[in-house]
Amino acid sequence: MEKTNEIFPGMTVGEIKALYFDKNALREPEYRIYQLNQEGYRYYYRYIDGEVEHYPSVTTLLRQVMPTSPQLINWMLDNGREGSIEKRDTAAAYGTFMHAQFERLIINRTYDFDAVPGIVEEWLKRENLPDKLFFEWARTIRKDVLAFAQFVKDYNVKPLAIEIGLVHPEGHYAGCVDMPCLMTIKGEEFPAIVDFKSGRKGFWEEHEIQLALYRDMWNVNFPALPIERIFNFSPKDWRKSPTYNLKEQTNSVNIAKVPYLLSLAAIEDDKRDNTITLVQGVVNLDEGELADNVLTLSLSELIKKKAPEITPEESDETPLFTEDEN
Repeated sequence: MEKTNEIFPGMTVGEIKALYFDKNALREPEYRIYQLNQEGYRYYYRYIDGEVEHYPSVTTLLRQVMPTSPQLINWMLDNGREGSIEKRDTAAAYGTFMHAQFERLIINRTYDFDAVPGIVEEWLKRENLPDKLFFEWARTIRKDVLAFAQFVKDYNVKPLAIEIGLVHPEGHYAGCVDMPCLMTIKGEEFPAIVDFKSGRKGFWEEHEIQLALYRDMWNVNFPALPIERIFNFSPKDWRKSPTYNLKEQTNSVNIAKVPYLLSLAAIEDDKRDNTITLVQGVVNLDEGELADNVLTLSLSELIKKKAPEITPEESDETPLFTEDEN
């Protein structure tokens, strides 16, 4: 994602651009997509004829309609409230870091393990994360990247895009897809989506449905190259040779729930008060009304007022990783 801007306390926006896109295989969507984060909710939006269309993210959508898994409930009970929150946030932070390192490898086709200490140190500093994570992350990421490299070699993975933001207008959702790609199994090459997870203990129902939503979103945008198969990937804790978890979710029985979950999500989204109240201006205890300092806007109005559409000329086309970067 391009640089984010805070448009309101606790609310940031930024344009989503694919880290990599194979222009020889595909034509990029004509629309531009932006990400809005607000108090635990993530929305995407785009401009159509000057008007704002906004969509809940896949993760927000699933959070609204999926029950908490028994495994997660047990884990929370075992760790307590504060311990669960700390471990959850640390795991999420590492997952984001891991994604970035996988992307670095698959885009540049090389990865310098000797540069890992500097990479980890810079990441922790930039994300304002505690230094105590340094040694664990520096050790773990080396094995995780090599496990991902083994997967890429095993299946002759050729990325079509990396972290591409897309909209499904009919399903009314949007999201970023980790890695649409070409994979080869038993001599057969096919289009697939691979979604990265950092957890070591398997994949859950939510992961299956998430992949199905990504597949449908991709196929709406790229009907000439539809996704045939979908997979979850995560590294394993290996000792002597790199190994990983890879689970195909193409024929998951849980995917049949998708139409019903989308209907429930639409109801839940309608129930949300998608308005923002801004406190602005100068308050004067001797003159005027306090109501003059309060402005209530719909989500679309706020976006148009605080985050006007960026023109192509204003956009920064600098890639995240370059061939010379370690």
